Amino acid sequence: MEENRQEDIDLRDYLQVILKRKWSAITAFAIIVVTVVIHSFTATPIYEATARLVIEKENPNVVSIEEVMAVDSSGTDYYQTQYKIIESRTVAREVIKRLHLDESEEFFPKPKDDLISNMTRSIEETLESWGDSIKSLLTTENNNTAAVALDEDSALVTDFTERIEVSPIRNSRLVDVSFQAKDPVLATNISNTLARTYIDQNLETKLLAAQDAVKWLHSRIEEEREKVGVAEQALLRYKEKHSIVTDFSSGVEKVTAQKLAELNTQVVEAESKRVEAETRYKQASALMGSPDMLDSIPEVLNNELIRQIKTMEVELYKRVSELGKKYGQKHPRMVAIEAELKTLQKRKAQEVNRVINSLKNEYRVTLAKEKSLKTALAKQKKESLDLNQKAVQYGVLKRETESARNMYEVLIKRFKETTLTEDMRAGNIRVIDRAEVPEYQVKPRKKLNILLAIIVGLVTGIGLAFFFEYLDNTIKIPEDVKQHLKIPYLGPVPLFASEKDGNPGDAMRPDLVAFHLPKSTASESFRGIRTSILLSSADSEPQILLVCSAGPREGKTINAANIAVTMAQSGSKVIILDCDMRRPKIHKLFGIPREHGISNLLATSSDVEGAIVRSGIPNLDVMPCGPIPPNPSEILGSKRMVNLLDTLRKRYTRIIIDSPPSTAVTDAVVLSKFVDGVILVIRAGETIRQMAKNGVAQFEAVGAPLIGAILNAVDLGRDSYYYYQYYYYYYGEDQEKRKKSRRKKKSKNQYTEEA
Repeated sequence: MEENRQEDIDLRDYLQVILKRKWSAITAFAIIVVTVVIHSFTATPIYEATARLVIEKENPNVVSIEEVMAVDSSGTDYYQTQYKIIESRTVAREVIKRLHLDESEEFFPKPKDDLISNMTRSIEETLESWGDSIKSLLTTENNNTAAVALDEDSALVTDFTERIEVSPIRNSRLVDVSFQAKDPVLATNISNTLARTYIDQNLETKLLAAQDAVKWLHSRIEEEREKVGVAEQALLRYKEKHSIVTDFSSGVEKVTAQKLAELNTQVVEAESKRVEAETRYKQASALMGSPDMLDSIPEVLNNELIRQIKTMEVELYKRVSELGKKYGQKHPRMVAIEAELKTLQKRKAQEVNRVINSLKNEYRVTLAKEKSLKTALAKQKKESLDLNQKAVQYGVLKRETESARNMYEVLIKRFKETTLTEDMRAGNIRVIDRAEVPEYQVKPRKKLNILLAIIVGLVTGIGLAFFFEYLDNTIKIPEDVKQHLKIPYLGPVPLFASEKDGNPGDAMRPDLVAFHLPKSTASESFRGIRTSILLSSADSEPQILLVCSAGPREGKTINAANIAVTMAQSGSKVIILDCDMRRPKIHKLFGIPREHGISNLLATSSDVEGAIVRSGIPNLDVMPCGPIPPNPSEILGSKRMVNLLDTLRKRYTRIIIDSPPSTAVTDAVVLSKFVDGVILVIRAGETIRQMAKNGVAQFEAVGAPLIGAILNAVDLGRDSYYYYQYYYYYYGEDQEKRKKSRRKKKSKNQYTEEA
């Protein structure tokens, strides 16, 4: 419950601030709303036309020349680039050129023929002429003319590009291109032309790239043609130099390898035959000393003469041959047979010698053949190595020739393909929906503008109210007294108009509202303050009260007088002392002379009774200031002042003292030591918090009994709901109505507070 109550109080405080500063808020609100309404209904209507494009992700390639016209559109940076191209100044200049917008009234309206427009135009032309004169001093005439033309073109292009709006459609490849203009037909034409120009420039960019590629390919083809010629000539010279008739790739290397392999085989066979012949010869030579063993030589056995001699041993030789092939020469059976043939071997010894000689010759022949084949093999190997070396260099030259020829053919192919693209009109961007003439304006949006103006006006007005409240560092409400000054709050005094209903010749001023208008709101406020003062002390009611303020013009004198009147009306015997010896005002309020008063009593040994003046109000006496002394602080702080107050204590129930402001002079602080209570008067909305704090601090420093503060001059018309709502409906409604009626008839005697 306490939290809710606190929250309600905070909300009421905010409402209080808004109501208090309502005219500032209303003024700001009215200015914003009226300005926006006037602008919305007087501004030239603006129309917007929109064309929709589709930007494909991939190019529809007619021929395979991706290297020439490929566009990497896989990332978002491609689309962002396209959007910026649409808004570019190059596209804008082309549209301006196509539609002759440099002559359009949309961008160059005709000047108005009225006094203000003519004067403005005259001033602008004068300033321009001055600027041109200054530029002519710094630049040449040609540069100046070019600069002026460039400036005019730049201004038109800038104005044009500022009206372009590119809006990509989310999760698609569609994009809306919009343009705003005063003329809906012109806006439509510009939007469509802008889309067409963008597409044309996109194609032109690609075609220019193709043309550049054609030029580049043409130059490269010439270079490659020269390279092909050089490579072929080098290959031809090499073939002539080394007598190369056929291409190595046609099997020359294979044939050479085959020859080398055949020679190698022949050498192996010759070597084998030589080894065989050598073996037979050496075997036969080794058997020369063993005639019996000579018959084991195949050549001897195959000799015709020996066959004739051994006609009878044919069958035996057959067995020896068979057994020799099966078992070898040292087999026991062979040995037995050889023994049988010893006789025959003697007879053929002569013929064997001749056979051995033939074996020797055969050996020499095979040896010579082997050497010959080895020589041929070595020669063939050398020729193969030479051929391989030639083939390596030949292959290098041939590959260079083929590479140059292949590059040349590729360039020729690309050249033909690229040449075809110069006549292509296909691209990855096309118009989906052309712009149509808009029927409704997009600017100004009257309803939206007025709604926003109301919202902004409310926010601005309330913000200004709280801003002014923040800048206001005065004390305005009772909470300020409690929060900043830390002293009790005695009650408010409303700002009232002082008129009296009594005798017009009465000497008392109408500011004594408690006497002249006892049923008014102000009188009731003073009676409430009287009650708060009397109940301020739990032990006893204060007798001597000091009424002061922190600064001048707070209303302390009138408050002191009216408090004295209300206390007198309650039956107490009251006297009010005018101790403001610098600017005394009490005698003016009560219409009495001040020639003899407090200063006389304190300066001389005058009789107290002679300084007391009857006020004309029952139970209320007045002791005026008297002549203004040169040293008020010393007099008020003297022993005689103490004696005077002791004397008056015995005669009066309440003693009210009016004193100067505490921050201006020390009189109030000096008097505070002799009183039972100090009452601080604060003017609502005017007394600065720091000044009031300084006043409280002065009294607290000397230990003065500070009863509390009175909030004076509260504006009822603005704050009555907060302070006096309960009193208006119960006491003072008729009275206030009568007073308001009289204010309308005569605006005089307005309450003005003195120091």
